[in-house]
Amino acid sequence: MPRSHKRVIILLAAIVLILAALFVLLRLLLPPALNNPESVAYDATGKRFLISNNGNGTILSLDGAGRYKRFLTGLDSPRGLKVVGSKLYVADGTQIRAIDLKAPKLNPGIALPGAKRLNDIESDEKGLLYVTDTEANKLFILDPATKKSEALESPLLQAPNGLVYDYPRHQMLIVCYRAASPVLAFNVDKHEFGVFRETLYDNLDGIAIDDLGRIYFSSWGEKSVLRIPQEQNRTEIWQSAIDSPADIYYHQLTNEIIVPVFDKNEIRRFRVEP
Repeated sequence: MPRSHKRVIILLAAIVLILAALFVLLRLLLPPALNNPESVAYDATGKRFLISNNGNGTILSLDGAGRYKRFLTGLDSPRGLKVVGSKLYVADGTQIRAIDLKAPKLNPGIALPGAKRLNDIESDEKGLLYVTDTEANKLFILDPATKKSEALESPLLQAPNGLVYDYPRHQMLIVCYRAASPVLAFNVDKHEFGVFRETLYDNLDGIAIDDLGRIYFSSWGEKSVLRIPQEQNRTEIWQSAIDSPADIYYHQLTNEIIVPVFDKNEIRRFRVEP
């Protein structure tokens, strides 16, 4: 090979390395930003919210002063988040990752056989994890201590998405990303699925319960957060004009419903009236 060709190749390789280094440096210097935020959890010890960025495989922290920081990078497709004790559990693609809150690092996840697109994650008082799979139409139950899991199916599970634990009734309330999605109930003791309440609303994403037992769920079709009051005799639009409301979270300390707005890269907070 002529010497001039070698010089060109070396020069091109050097340019590529420099550009790669500049890209990494820019990522480190630029402030972290929301990128298709999907889910929110709260780390009480660290006094911070944790937010999954589905768009770029990161998790950000948000402190009380409104400052974002990088909590973890390098995930595949993080969606649901749940803090249990000293761990943050992440529904990431087809596996569950357990992240130490004090020393976060990317560990090998727990694969769930048969999973296709894990979405939301919740826990019960026994420490078991419940995970929806929107593409596989399944509800997984995982014991993080033994890493044993089981997959449950039902004709009612059509693109299951958000879920929340209704402790007094020992049931998981589940909403689905489908037309006219009902609010489903899964009895954690009997392992039975049923319809908690029919709705006319499409493409439901997140669901939460406040201290008074009022149930909230987000609808992409309605572009709203809806509410079932304590009497459970109706469903009402609670907050409207929210495009792409994702997995909502009830924050007990401030009595707020927190809504990641997926397509707008925003976090919106709504005070819940007593």
